[in-house]
Amino acid sequence: MAPIDPSESARAYLAYHLKRLREERGWSQPALGAKIHVSGSLISGIETRIRRATLKNLQALDRVFGLDQFFAPLYPRILEETGLPAGFPEFADAEAAAGMIRSYQNFVIHGLFQTADYARAVLAAGEQPTKLERLVNTRLERQEVLGQEDPPAIIILLDASILRRPFGGPEVMRVQLEHLLTLAELPHAYIHIVPESAELCPEGSFTLLSSPGEPDVSYVEMAGGRGQLIDDDEYVAELGILFELIRSKALTAEDSVAAIRKALEEL
Repeated sequence: MAPIDPSESARAYLAYHLKRLREERGWSQPALGAKIHVSGSLISGIETRIRRATLKNLQALDRVFGLDQFFAPLYPRILEETGLPAGFPEFADAEAAAGMIRSYQNFVIHGLFQTADYARAVLAAGEQPTKLERLVNTRLERQEVLGQEDPPAIIILLDASILRRPFGGPEVMRVQLEHLLTLAELPHAYIHIVPESAELCPEGSFTLLSSPGEPDVSYVEMAGGRGQLIDDDEYVAELGILFELIRSKALTAEDSVAAIRKALEEL
């Protein structure tokens, strides 16, 4: 791999100096990861610029290296370079730190539960190939939360029409629905299908993030892949009530699995 030019970008600057400081101290990537409570693969990804550091990561790096605001101030520049819709990187960081994730989706399967091909089909409209792959990789990176040592509880409400909306074609949908069935077996993942007969009209998708000792926040999705992270207590509370109203109309987890199996058989 060619040497990194730290003047090329904020991510290049981070990668160059992170590797330099780590090697000066004789730490392996897993050893540094353990010090800031992340995986060695994340450290490797940051150093090779295929993974994005969160603000929490950068603050932890400053702390472990004994630096004063060296890495953390890079965060706004790194966000600018991602090419992701405004508001989404902050949501991804909050999602990764959440103790519970609750989400209602009325058009597509939640990003944490998407296969690569399904995500590619969902994100493809109007995107250049290089940017599309960056967006897909970012979405797949988020899914690491599912397999971490202490994963969040995840409750996903999916409108029934999603099971029959053929993003990517029948084979992509087949693999995606099989993936949903696999995820439904996880002890911390709960999938509920909202039948089309449910008399509800939430008018859009939204996600609620909760952690012990912290106020809930929400992320409201908009057209074009954009969204807004919301910390207004009153509005977040309203969305919490709406989520529970929708869940009251949803199928049980067991019946939801049966509905997914039925949709799979009908492909």
